This record gives sequence, structure tokens and C-alpha cells, in this order.
Amino acid sequence: MSEKTGFVEKMEYLFNEANHLEIFLPKSQRWHRVTPNDFRSFDGKRRIQGEEYEGPLYAYGTNRKVSPKHNNKIVESEVTKARALISQKIR
Repeated sequence: MSEKTGFVEKMEYLFNEANHLEIFLPKSQRWHRVTPNDFRSFDGKRRIQGEEYEGPLYAYGTNRKVSPKHNNKIVESEVTKARALISQKIR
């Protein structure tokens, strides 16, 4: 996240960010291409270049590892909460 909100931690990526990163959304029964930030924080099926990925799961925008709950959602953090507050102020 930007320096304006104070979140400047360098993200840890244990995969090549340039690869084709996808998450599976059960409601649409489809794979969807996503950004590296969304990929590393999605608590559901993930794949890289078509191969299933079983790497660590992180709270969004942090290097804090979390245990999976398999709820097919982005794992929220203080970063997602701060973004929500900023969005509300802009509206």
C-alpha cells in the first residue's frame, strides 16, 4: 500500500510474480487471473501457470502468515480495513 497510509512493508513473494496467477471462484465455477497481492492472500484454490499452488497464505498486504479456513475469500488485515476507510471518505 502507499506511504500515505503508512503501510510500506516489502511484500514477500515465494513465487514468480510475472507468472499466470489464478484463483478458483466456486460461485462462478471458473478460474480468474489475479494480482500477486490477491493471489498470496486468497484462502481457496490457487494455481500458477495451470498447476495447483499449496504455498503459504498471508493476511492481505502483510507478511503475516495465517492458517487457511478454505472460505474462498481474501484474508483481511489492517491494510484492507484502512483501504475501506479511505474509500468511505472519498465517497
